[in-house]
Amino acid sequence: MTEDTRYIHQRPWGSFQVRIPVGGKVRTVGSRPTLAEAIELRDTTLAKDGDPPADESPVVFLDRKESEPVDWREFVELASQSQQINERLDDTQRIASVAIETDHPIAVMFSGDWQLGDGATDHQTWAADMEFLLQTDDLYMAELGDKHQNMRAFKTLSGVLSQVLSPPQQAKMLRSLADEMSEKHKVLAWVDGNHDGEFDERIFGEALLKYLLERAEAPRFINRGLLKLTVGGELYTLLLFHKSRFRSFMRTTHGNYREMQLSYPADVVAGAHDHVAGYELIENYSLARDAGMGFGGATYLVKVGTYQDSEFGWRYFHNGGRPLNPTIVFWPGEHRMQIFNDPRSAVEYMRAVREVA
Repeated sequence: MTEDTRYIHQRPWGSFQVRIPVGGKVRTVGSRPTLAEAIELRDTTLAKDGDPPADESPVVFLDRKESEPVDWREFVELASQSQQINERLDDTQRIASVAIETDHPIAVMFSGDWQLGDGATDHQTWAADMEFLLQTDDLYMAELGDKHQNMRAFKTLSGVLSQVLSPPQQAKMLRSLADEMSEKHKVLAWVDGNHDGEFDERIFGEALLKYLLERAEAPRFINRGLLKLTVGGELYTLLLFHKSRFRSFMRTTHGNYREMQLSYPADVVAGAHDHVAGYELIENYSLARDAGMGFGGATYLVKVGTYQDSEFGWRYFHNGGRPLNPTIVFWPGEHRMQIFNDPRSAVEYMRAVREVA
């Protein structure tokens, strides 16, 4: 409605009445005038009541702030400064190196998809495995994501309500574990998953792992990273990921194989997320290894299991979640690896090797 017609109302039977604001009150003048007559009547009435013409008593704004043009180069400088600060605040990386000085074999347990705090998680079995790790010499862990359930919202409400620990409790539990693991130098790398990373990013705009793992000494990868592990002078490469871009229900380690092809032909390519465990040994780039290029040869493709056996997973993804933490023994001084189903078997083997040696 325009400025001139906002006080003109049409009655149901087509007649008009003019309502004119004068002196803080609204006056109703006449009926059935034409539109032009109504506008003229309004202006005449306003003038008779002493309202000033529109061109008198102008309003002058004395200190209104005007925007200034900014050269595009200044925006570039501002963006660069912000990027530099963000880089200083970021504690994640894509490639990391760690060295273990030793003259005897060590073992690395690959574990992930703990889903701590969920009602379908076997917390007692998980705790027993963590205690074994903490108490065993020369045994380390590469953690592969989804450390806690961390559901504040989900496609089904039952996923949120089925948690036996609230997300804040889960976070404090994880921080306590991470602090103790770091004090005993047990973790070689942490990987952000979708539950412990992406879920927070959707709600808070950042992964809270930044704060939960702030005392952790091991590097932190966002979903995927390359770990260069040196054992007594011998270099091994571990391509670690939580969720791969690729998967196949016909081959458990299909995602690992494709990551090896497209990212890096590492000695070990280990992942999680699918809650279906398995591993295999393949040959790749053997000529490169023979030529002394530092990569190629035998590669272990590893998919870890899960401590969670949920109805949601049973319904849509697998035949029941089972914990499996494949563990690989690495030798110093020679490029040699041996895989086992679990850390206890690997430790028994290492002890036997030492006795024989």
